[in-house]
Amino acid sequence: MNTEKAAKITDTFRILADPTRLRILYLLFHAKKELCVGEIAEAVDISHSAASHQLEKLEARHIVKCFRMGRMMCYEVEDNSLTRQLRHVITLAY
Repeated sequence: MNTEKAAKITDTFRILADPTRLRILYLLFHAKKELCVGEIAEAVDISHSAASHQLEKLEARHIVKCFRMGRMMCYEVEDNSLTRQLRHVITLAY
């Protein structure tokens, strides 16, 4: 494994190591539809701005994707090999 790939994997684990981001991801994995920032903030008991900040970090790693519904920003889990594996691991852990 080269240094660049090792750094990318380490960065992904670092992002997932945060309890709030992990709770958000768990929530999105089990949601029946996309969730808007306000819904996510309320569900994990954090402020709207804190939820936005955490979601931006997940989005930057292509773990979640964002789209606008009217004036609201909504999120859902990306469909890629990383998130399919994460879904499996997180579901086993809970």
